[in-house]
Order: sequence, then C-alpha cells, then structure tokens
Amino acid sequence: MSTRQIPVAEFCEHAVDALQAVENNHVLVELVRDGHIIAYLSPAIQPTGSTGTLADWMGTGVGYTLAPGESLDDPTFSADEWEDFPESSK
Repeated sequence: MSTRQIPVAEFCEHAVDALQAVENNHVLVELVRDGHIIAYLSPAIQPTGSTGTLADWMGTGVGYTLAPGESLDDPTFSADEWEDFPESSK
C-alpha cells in the first residue's frame, strides 16, 4: 500500500478524488496541516463471513429445492380454502 500526503486545503478541493484513490488503489492518505499529520484515510477492512445483512440471513437460495409438483408461482391456498380461515377482525 502506498502512502500519499495531502494538505488539508487541497483535500477539501479534491476530496472525491482522494477517497477514490483510497478505495480503488488502496492508497493511505495522510492529511497534513502546517507540516504535521492530523489525520489518516485508509481503506476499510472488508468483512469476512457474515456481515449481518438480510442477504446473509436469507442466503442465496442455492441448493434449496421445492417439493415435487410445487412452484413458487402457484398460490399457497385456493380461493375456496380462504373461506375456511376465521376472520382476524373479530
């Protein structure tokens, strides 16, 4: 990973470019004011394994199969079966 020093004033003018360099080229940016480093910008650590997102919880569905004769496009109940359920509004 390479390192690049940028004065704060220059960073303010070209922040998007500096952040893209950090993200895409894995450049460590040192922000400098009056010859002193005041902050570092470094690439974020990429998570491994579960990230706690909905996609992790649900998965991709790879490897799952439906019962023979079933389809995700078919309704779960027929129109006649809906009449058998008690009304929830009572």
